[in-house]
Amino acid sequence: MFVDTAAGIEPIRDSLNDAIQEIVTITGSNKQRYLIPLRAGQQFYRLLPTAGYLGWITDVWLVNKKRRLEQTGLMKVSRHDPRWMVSSSDPISYVPIGNNLVGLYPKPSASSDAIEVTVVEIPTEYDNERAKIKIKADFQYAAVEYAVSEYWASRGDADEATVHYGLYMKALGLGDDFNVSPYARRTFDTTKESAPTETA
Repeated sequence: MFVDTAAGIEPIRDSLNDAIQEIVTITGSNKQRYLIPLRAGQQFYRLLPTAGYLGWITDVWLVNKKRRLEQTGLMKVSRHDPRWMVSSSDPISYVPIGNNLVGLYPKPSASSDAIEVTVVEIPTEYDNERAKIKIKADFQYAAVEYAVSEYWASRGDADEATVHYGLYMKALGLGDDFNVSPYARRTFDTTKESAPTETA
């Protein structure tokens, strides 16, 4: 049994932390915006999330020019412009690098603009009961089912753990195929409605 103390509740809190981080990773539901002022000649900018870990960048907006930057990669930009680290002008694209850097191409020629970077942020672990929960209300039930599933799995009851994991997947909208055997034959659904009868 669990004891209502900080140490006694720790296994439940760990399960809920795992659930919330997994749900945000699957759904991309915790988005944050960061405003970064540009500096002339500076190509790379570090993203420092304030309340979590950077999952991925979803959008970069050039604020004063009111223009969205296109995502590209290092190989693509190198093929397009071998001197891409020298070129400077208004940025037209961005390059995600590693887990917390974003590069701009071309690098800004002036310090008069800023970029607004929208990212999916994976919440940090909760360490006390007063911490603010960073998950949509629609997914809170799913997080509870995940924790219950882990509880039953830790007790050796695989059947009950599977039932609650199925409820977790269903709450996320992913549960339709969860209980289907990997050996089941997949076919298209051809059930059709009967034709309406004619009335006089």
